[in-house]
Amino acid sequence: MSIIKERIKINNKDVNLKITLSGRNQISGYQQEIDNITKETKDELTNPIVDNEVRRFSQVSGELTLLNFYFNSSSPPNFTNAGFTNAEIDSASNNLLNSFFIMDFYDSFDPYTQTKIFTIYNTQVLGGEEQDGRSIPFYIIDTYLGIGIDNNSNQFYHWFIPKSYLDAQTGFTATGYIKFSFYNAKIGKVYLFYNKDNQSLSTPEKMYFETLLDLNTMTWDIIKSSTNAKAYEIPRTNIYAEKVNDAVDNFDNQQQDYPNKTTFNPEDGKYD
Repeated sequence: MSIIKERIKINNKDVNLKITLSGRNQISGYQQEIDNITKETKDELTNPIVDNEVRRFSQVSGELTLLNFYFNSSSPPNFTNAGFTNAEIDSASNNLLNSFFIMDFYDSFDPYTQTKIFTIYNTQVLGGEEQDGRSIPFYIIDTYLGIGIDNNSNQFYHWFIPKSYLDAQTGFTATGYIKFSFYNAKIGKVYLFYNKDNQSLSTPEKMYFETLLDLNTMTWDIIKSSTNAKAYEIPRTNIYAEKVNDAVDNFDNQQQDYPNKTTFNPEDGKYD
């Protein structure tokens, strides 16, 4: 609880204002008011307890999911359109290794009523497919009908869903909506994507991929028109994209420069 102190003068004289904890329009007494203030202060000093128990869901067996990310809406998917040079891609530069994809899961696509349930990050951006020997943002999820494709190590394969959300469901399945974005560590910007299947929509649903959770088998599946889930970047000059980036707090993660000498001189604060 923050306390603001102000000095008020009338006719150049100090005025002593008494403000009580309880008001006549309150049905509670002094002790209840004190208890309320104590509780509010405690919540501000120590974060309220959050139930972090989760259940692990996996991609539904036998369903091939191909995640394609198109930067600047240019085809085919590649990292050069995200602002990385071929040399940075081939050498796995820190600019690219420190970048990552973000998947947010919501209970609705309506931004006014939705609740974000969980978030998953794909930090292994170079762990996807290759084109002409160069890594591209194209990721294969799950083993499909025994044809030898095994990408269970992909970070999007397992979803860790809060038990509190699952307990609130009344049926055997639950429908959710996921949204993808990409953090570019080279320039400190977030790129937003929309669902290519929903490109004709003018509602917020355009940004989301509908997803079905099977609560019995503990599996997930993205509802899509084909095996490809195509995420196309919205223009970086879009007002929504600019608002998101205005809220991004970047900082330089710099390595500490240790002194090359061993004896500390307390008089001048230097090492000799």
